Amino acid sequence: MLVPLAHAQNLGEALQECPGTMTGSTQPQQIHLQMTDDATVMNVVWATEGRSMGEVEWNGQTAPSSDYCYNHDMAFHMASMTGLVPGEEVTYRVNNGGDWSDEFAFTPIDSSADHFEWISIGDHGDSSEAMDVSEAIIADNKAQMVTVSGDIAYADGEQSAWDNWFNFQQDSMTSIPWVTAVGNHENEPGYGFTPYEHRFDSDGQIESETFWYSRNVPGIHMVFMSTEHDYTSGSTQYSWLEQDLSSVNRDVTPFVIVYGHKPMYSSNSYHGSEVELRAALETLYVEQGVDLVIAGHDHFYERTWPVAGETVVTNGMDDRFARGYAPIHLVIGIAGRSAYEELDEPQPEWSAFRENSTYGWTRLVYDGDAREISFTHYRIDGTIGDQFILQEAPLTSNTGDGFLGVPGFGTLLPIMAMFGAAIRRLR
Repeated sequence: MLVPLAHAQNLGEALQECPGTMTGSTQPQQIHLQMTDDATVMNVVWATEGRSMGEVEWNGQTAPSSDYCYNHDMAFHMASMTGLVPGEEVTYRVNNGGDWSDEFAFTPIDSSADHFEWISIGDHGDSSEAMDVSEAIIADNKAQMVTVSGDIAYADGEQSAWDNWFNFQQDSMTSIPWVTAVGNHENEPGYGFTPYEHRFDSDGQIESETFWYSRNVPGIHMVFMSTEHDYTSGSTQYSWLEQDLSSVNRDVTPFVIVYGHKPMYSSNSYHGSEVELRAALETLYVEQGVDLVIAGHDHFYERTWPVAGETVVTNGMDDRFARGYAPIHLVIGIAGRSAYEELDEPQPEWSAFRENSTYGWTRLVYDGDAREISFTHYRIDGTIGDQFILQEAPLTSNTGDGFLGVPGFGTLLPIMAMFGAAIRRLR
């Protein structure tokens, strides 16, 4: 449930944390939408050089902002646009001290729609390749959302890098929400996660420490977890994941996608598979029917077969897969950071496709009539690197949904694979 916006920082806190904001321009910048768990509410966050009370104006209504800052000479503002109608366009602008932004427009996501398109990236930053990716996203007039699997701006303690990154993405972020999972580079020297907490919002609370949450979009329940915080059994995050995944209504959202930063499966030699993560969460993901796990961290592209316990559960048919066997894992750390080119050899059996020297983005489309997701990995030169389709219905071939003439036998394979993996670990 959405929590109302918290009160702004008081003046004493601001003077202590960011005295430089007592003067400066109040012209809004870095304006970005922040999707809530209520389709009738959209938050907007922006920054100004000088501290002042802000407001948002939309469809003839206004609401004040919460105003706050951290140890950086920028003031931040967050306000809620409420009473929205999913699927109906909203026009809005923000204001500080009489300085209005341009007018922008967005369409609240209608989770009951039968079509949805979005872009997923990881490991972005501000390199020339990253800017190529950003320009492609800005030019895409069909995408309704962007997800980032961590390592977002690569500020690494230099806060102006965040300012520049947000201003470059503003043309996209004012019209569609960018929804993020936290990565290791969001844990900054001298700052920790404080910049991330002040610049992104998932719960309507300023300066909150919410690093895992979920959102529903047409056909898909999306989970954003943190590989940078405790995820082991008994932890707060594990308990939340267990509760969240078990509560999914598969009639409404037949597909479940988990976004996180570090990968359970990676054949890149720089970092490779996060074995501790896999040991802690793979069984839960298999048991709860997670369909895709989308990570970054290693700067290359890789797609696995549906896999559990390092065992391939099915090879699908002609790059088409039926859901319900085991997750397909994706490493998409290709949005701009220097490529990690050395790969493990030989290529593991669970690795279906990989490439190690290209940059780009991934695009996903949900078709509600067919009840399927189509996935395409685009390179920045416009060529296609990889494609596949994940469908809800069983495949019409025994390559996916039968064994020895027994329909449905494939649903036992993940459990068998996990059992086999446990036996191997005990040897």
